[in-house]
Amino acid sequence: MLTVAALQVLLALTYSIVPLVGHRYGAAAQQAADAEIRRQGHDPAVLVKHGLDFTASTASVVVSMAIAVGLATLAVLNLGGQRLPTWILQPILLIAGGFITTAQVFVIRYVEAALHKSGTTDIDTRALLGAADAVFPDWFRPLIVTRFLLTTAGSLVILLLLAVS
Repeated sequence: MLTVAALQVLLALTYSIVPLVGHRYGAAAQQAADAEIRRQGHDPAVLVKHGLDFTASTASVVVSMAIAVGLATLAVLNLGGQRLPTWILQPILLIAGGFITTAQVFVIRYVEAALHKSGTTDIDTRALLGAADAVFPDWFRPLIVTRFLLTTAGSLVILLLLAVS
């Protein structure tokens, strides 16, 4: 079960790093998004109206850290031969975490849909999100994609490995 534990530790690392980077760079990313939305002739309040917030709240950091600790704990339990907690919690992460991380990976599509649904169609979403994204380190976006892949495909692999062991 070394592979299962390794996947869980890698996943735990992504759940601890992503919110810390978001916390560190989020305010600057929000300022960049506000400046871009003003450049496009809109009030930054339109971002708030549509729930576009690039800062990592304390609550989101705490939840992500709790998930990271839980995954690390599951990894240790798996190494000790206790698989039941993983059978219970990994599917929950697959579904709930998969939903959340999907929205983070495909953010342009989600934002465009939200703006279109509200009738706000004259915002250049790519420019808006690009302005915010430019503030984060270059490796941040690949890390978000990695977290998505580990949350979804990695969780499926973990469950499959448990099933065949």
